[in-house]
Amino acid sequence: MIFYKESALQQVNSLLQIYDKLHIEKESNEEIILSGEILVNRTSLSYHVYNAYEIKIHIPLKSDELPYIFDAGNAIDSNYSHQYKDGSLCLETDAAVRIRFIDGFDLVSWMQEFVEPYFFSYEYYQRFGCFPFGERSHGIEGVLQSFGDVFQETDNTKVCKILKFIYRDRYRGHLPCPCGSGKKMRACHGDSIKPFFVDDGLKKIVEDLFKKGWVL
Repeated sequence: MIFYKESALQQVNSLLQIYDKLHIEKESNEEIILSGEILVNRTSLSYHVYNAYEIKIHIPLKSDELPYIFDAGNAIDSNYSHQYKDGSLCLETDAAVRIRFIDGFDLVSWMQEFVEPYFFSYEYYQRFGCFPFGERSHGIEGVLQSFGDVFQETDNTKVCKILKFIYRDRYRGHLPCPCGSGKKMRACHGDSIKPFFVDDGLKKIVEDLFKKGWVL
């Protein structure tokens, strides 16, 4: 999942057509920086948000790093837990975003599916003290939850076993499922495990977790 300048600029132009108060602040061979204002106009769970936010988006080029975003207008309370120490916003786990865009990253979809919901969730939390769509844990727990969504499994111990299987073994549906249920894989988590042995991109996401020491 690597952005090259030409394709990145094409996506940026598409984004600017929708978010016309954003502009290119910097353009180099290493990154593109967008800054300006976005309007979040969303309703969910009978709660409506209609607010403008000043943001800054960094799009790394010729790198496997995902785009990241800052709250340039300081709309997010500094004590809010879902932002990093450098001020960038914690939209989702890296793994969840990569899985979502396994067929190719799309900047507009990223904005609509991750950035806008982030601001909506923040406003909802400030109003009601809870998150409208649930809350992802931080660190490895959040990563395991992301994969748990894929495997339809809430037990992180089982999720970890499945990830280890994907990393170390090969798919054979007639063998016991790595989750430890005692069922054959094809009758248990097989449908959600098999894509990781078919799609090299999905397999790489898991391999990177182990290479970085996130899962042992």
